[in-house]
Amino acid sequence: MNREAKQCRFKKNETGYHSQAVKVLSRWVKGKREKPFYVEGSIIFVPDVSCYVNGILTCIYEVVYSHPLIGRKLAMIEYWCYRNATDLIVYEISADYILKQTAKPDLIQLMETYIINPNEKSL
Repeated sequence: MNREAKQCRFKKNETGYHSQAVKVLSRWVKGKREKPFYVEGSIIFVPDVSCYVNGILTCIYEVVYSHPLIGRKLAMIEYWCYRNATDLIVYEISADYILKQTAKPDLIQLMETYIINPNEKSL
């Protein structure tokens, strides 16, 4: 039998520090942790936290600890949005900031915000 082994595009490699920050953030924003997103049956990206309003995806959060969100992952998120005609906001937030809080802040301090709008016509 000659079977082709599928290569896994994603390797879960996170620190305990990052993992704890993701747990705390998901409680703050009432989001789902590490829910994979697919295109044609293949996982295209896995955000740290996904937020839904009435079952509709509204934003995702990427927790940054040792390095910022890489362009390739952002491109995959953009690709998913275009394939699904979905507007999305991507928030980048520091793990240090999350874990230094003693309670949920009134306003969450973000590092970066990306707005993906595949339905907007370019000029």
